Amino acid sequence: MLASLLKGEITQEEYTSSNNINVKLVKMPCYLHGLIFKRREETLIVINKELPYEKAKLALLHEFAHFELHHLDEFIFEYKREDLEDEADRYVEFLLDKE
Repeated sequence: MLASLLKGEITQEEYTSSNNINVKLVKMPCYLHGLIFKRREETLIVINKELPYEKAKLALLHEFAHFELHHLDEFIFEYKREDLEDEADRYVEFLLDKE
């Protein structure tokens, strides 16, 4: 479904509403670009509002990748977190290369 968003076949609003995702822009420390977590039945994505537009867009795609790769469904040990971050980055790069 993220591929459909990148191709322009659906809007970001359609993507987020169909997946019950709420996106918030929040001031965060500069080393944090974004994060994703489940809150009850909703998935919340928080993006650092201090990021330039292009970086914020990539951060949002990265968090969408975590969602699509079902990373929120896994119990994440500290040693595994970096692997999941790399996997999300590779997924976004793969989708962007397909455009």
